[in-house]
Amino acid sequence: MTSHALLDTNQLHTFVILAESNSITEAAQKLKVTQPAISQCLRQLESQLGTELIVRRKKPVQLTMAGRALKQKADVIIGELTRLNGLVRDASNQIALQCRLGLVTSCSEVFGSLLITELCESTEQIMLKSGNTSTLVEQLLNRDIDILVSDDPLLELDAYSQWELFRDPLVIAVPESYLKTLAFDAKGRVNVHTLAKNKPLIKFGKNTSIGTLSELALRRMSLMTDVRFETDDTHTLMNFVRDGHGWGILSSLCVAQSIHSLDQVHLFELDSSRHARTLYLVYRGSEMGSIPAKIEASIKQILTESVVPNIQKKSPWFSCHAFDVVA
Repeated sequence: MTSHALLDTNQLHTFVILAESNSITEAAQKLKVTQPAISQCLRQLESQLGTELIVRRKKPVQLTMAGRALKQKADVIIGELTRLNGLVRDASNQIALQCRLGLVTSCSEVFGSLLITELCESTEQIMLKSGNTSTLVEQLLNRDIDILVSDDPLLELDAYSQWELFRDPLVIAVPESYLKTLAFDAKGRVNVHTLAKNKPLIKFGKNTSIGTLSELALRRMSLMTDVRFETDDTHTLMNFVRDGHGWGILSSLCVAQSIHSLDQVHLFELDSSRHARTLYLVYRGSEMGSIPAKIEASIKQILTESVVPNIQKKSPWFSCHAFDVVA
């Protein structure tokens, strides 16, 4: 052998096809390459091994003793590589032994437990991490988690794939004490301009995605309001609304997050549900096989069968298609 370099598996595969063909022309047709490409591959193999592998000017193709030895071993190697490809794909499709999933807090509280139950059937070990978007994004980039559900699609990172999971429309929450003074339009929707003019707003802080979206909605609707309190916590906001300190703007998912604290709170649609954040499934390329698709299907099923019906018990007007991604 003239070189200590490992043999190229593509060259081995080409040699096996050549050895099983009647001619270089037939081998080229099987591999959909040119005849010179087959000849060059053969010369490179013979140069690296330091011996001829086929008998020249013989038809059909006839192997030398060295060629027969190589063919015998190459069959085994190519077979093992083919089985290895299958094993890796199967392992990927069954979800790795450990799936590390990151969910923003609202998602974790609303459907984290139900999602884990769904995934347990096809995963040996699941680790769930929850928190704010920035923290989870950092953990994804550091490979501390494998898949992320958040409102940041990370479009600037080419190595990551992103799917739109669902939209999360904004709604209005008002305390029961406001009901007698609320103004409604002909379709039974709250007159938000009157509400904003006469009652203080309790909103999410500007450092949160819902706080930023709320600011955008207020500007688009030309709403001027007195912001009495700001908070980064859904439960705190809903407690303040319930106790009559003001009205709030929050997402539908946040409503589901605080569903057990709505006894003295009433919910109304905001601007025909035009304002909404989008939740994404983010993961590294093709590393997770069929897992992202399973997670997407499970989340959409949970929203349809569990989350929406729970919100509708409190607010019958809430649409069964509220979380649907708009094409």
